Amino acid sequence: MKICGDVVMDHKRVSLKILILPLIILVCMSFIPSALIPLVNKPKDSISITTLSKRLQNEKRGIPHYDYIIGKDNWPHFRVFFWVPENAIHYKPYADSGVNTDVSEHGPVSKWSVVTTKQTKDNEKLVFIYVPKSFVILYGNGFANVIHLEYH
Repeated sequence: MKICGDVVMDHKRVSLKILILPLIILVCMSFIPSALIPLVNKPKDSISITTLSKRLQNEKRGIPHYDYIIGKDNWPHFRVFFWVPENAIHYKPYADSGVNTDVSEHGPVSKWSVVTTKQTKDNEKLVFIYVPKSFVILYGNGFANVIHLEYH
């Protein structure tokens, strides 16, 4: 009987290690400078503040700017929110210049999904962009600030 108990304990230790290992990797990745991760290039400060503010003056972020939901696959799915005019029907997500968004099977930012919610306020409706978790993990803190939405 003692051998059976030891085998069960070994399986529990292995299971625990399997659960903890991905968490340790994610924590370690948060301390690695982004320069060492070649898949996602954070933009350099080459865009002037005036140019940036002109380009984004019509952009109205939702509050909160982003969140995540747990999908049917039990994984988090990140969403970046925007308020757009109610009559807007064509959406084009884009990222800051120099940011590589093509880091997963979802493709570049221009191919990411934009979803219209039923929530409206004044003459605006709330929409969100699904952001692939691989981009969120590789880019890190501030990922929502480099994702934008053009609409017509």
